[in-house]
Amino acid sequence: MNLEINAEQNSWLENSLKDLNFGRIAKQEKLRIESSQRSFFRITSHDHNSLILMVVPHGIDESVSSFVDKAAIFKKYSVNVPNVYSYDLELGLILVEDFGDKIYQYNLQEDPDYFYEKAINELVNIQAIKKDINSFNRLDQKLLSENWILFEDFFYKNFLELSDISILSLIKDKYEFVCGELLNQPQVICHYDFECRNLILTSSGKAGVLDFQDALNGPIGLDLASLFKDLYFEWPQERVLKWYKIYLNKIKENLGIELKYETLVKYIDFASIQRQVRILGKLSQVFAELDRKERLKDFPTLLGFLINTSAKYDELRSLSNVMTDLKNPLQNKMESVLI
Repeated sequence: MNLEINAEQNSWLENSLKDLNFGRIAKQEKLRIESSQRSFFRITSHDHNSLILMVVPHGIDESVSSFVDKAAIFKKYSVNVPNVYSYDLELGLILVEDFGDKIYQYNLQEDPDYFYEKAINELVNIQAIKKDINSFNRLDQKLLSENWILFEDFFYKNFLELSDISILSLIKDKYEFVCGELLNQPQVICHYDFECRNLILTSSGKAGVLDFQDALNGPIGLDLASLFKDLYFEWPQERVLKWYKIYLNKIKENLGIELKYETLVKYIDFASIQRQVRILGKLSQVFAELDRKERLKDFPTLLGFLINTSAKYDELRSLSNVMTDLKNPLQNKMESVLI
């Protein structure tokens, strides 16, 4: 099998498939990569059964155990995640259920209301998970600071090649203000990347949830920012308002949480600002260390979100102005990198 795995991994895979009575292999194909350090393969048998093989490189081995542990917890709370059929922590391999190809990113425009309502259902199931389960770390000051360091080192200094400390200091000051607001939001279990690339419409008609190994205890606006401040789609405000109201009704009914619409909007806005900073830093790191360019095209959109969202709030208007000043350096850098 040509799956970019070593002999020991291949032996484990063959034995695992045999134990599962999978049948003879007819086809194997590599799936999405984008910014992920993991590799994904669909393995199909002559009987048209299929499984997904996740290959996790050394260095992020802990994501195997995290994926398996959180899959079990999510299943317990009725979150629609793939079944885990077999795994090996040392080899960094996981065999999971194949949820198909109807990724939200490529199919959402078929029926946005239907797709979003299904996603909201799964999000509320995630937020219903008990917060004190040991498997979930907390989005705390330490992690927020680590996110900032990636932005400073890899996006501002390395990618943009900027060195003005006064500008960096202003951005950091506003980032810390936003983080303080986040820590004061109601805390729930968060997927941590609940966006259209990690959601899939399954044959059951439910939204399937993928890539959840980093799930943690964090602010209620975090996953909503991932879902509604989407890099790939921009919806009319009246449509977004409708989805927000669906969400507010569901958390009142299922979680006993009552929020005003205006409060929810602010929660999402502030969470999205922190998220865009985090993603810019992380994707810049992936580019610097792995020379992966797939997500660089998203940088102008990410920066645009930061500019527009922070401009809505008096206390963040200076952040919007500074981020606006980064547009030209970003454009120049991207032109040189994406030639």
